[in-house]
Amino acid sequence: MDLLFKNRIVKNNLWRYGTMTTRWIAVTGLDGSGKTTLVDNLVKFLESKGFKVYRDRFPHDKYLTKTLLNESKDAYTDRLLFALDNRIAGTHLRGIIETGEYDFIVTQRCFLDSFVHGAVQGYSYSWVSELNHVRDLPKCDIMVHMVAEARIAYARICNDPDADKFEYPEYIGKQEQETRRAYVEVEAHNNPALIHFNTCQNIYMDTTQMSTDEVFETVSSKLVKMLNL
Repeated sequence: MDLLFKNRIVKNNLWRYGTMTTRWIAVTGLDGSGKTTLVDNLVKFLESKGFKVYRDRFPHDKYLTKTLLNESKDAYTDRLLFALDNRIAGTHLRGIIETGEYDFIVTQRCFLDSFVHGAVQGYSYSWVSELNHVRDLPKCDIMVHMVAEARIAYARICNDPDADKFEYPEYIGKQEQETRRAYVEVEAHNNPALIHFNTCQNIYMDTTQMSTDEVFETVSSKLVKMLNL
């Protein structure tokens, strides 16, 4: 059986309950929890099964990213820039979803990260939701929530020459708390500010004591079951 035929069978199983559409998997969570490596591995995994995969990351716009991560000097400006970037990313990803050219979108971070970082900087979920008009943005299908103990997460990234202004111990500590809180709130489905994420399926990964291979094996096995791969 050739790969193309096998892939058609897989796709028929994957979208057996409706018209075939592009599926969006977002790897969200704490800096230093292993998001980049997991995204690398998931893209390779899906492509090895014959799927066409589009990869992206947040922040999305290259010009805004430079300003956001290194030049913006206050929290309010950060929130405005992240909201603008989310609008640009949302328009871009919606276009990809609507064309159906790709089987999967895999992103590093997603709109939920604006709620996490906003909370770290002192802004409520409801304020972030209104600023971003999240109700207008496309919805991801699966979120992989990545977290680790802050001291371990920081140790993994402290020597990164490309580290941004958010990657320092105090911020990572608060981000860990807010990442865990966000997962609980999303799973509870009772926060009106997070209603945008109610239809997402969620995978929670605490990578504190896990190798990158163990993380990938765990997440990929869950995806196989969730998506009938």
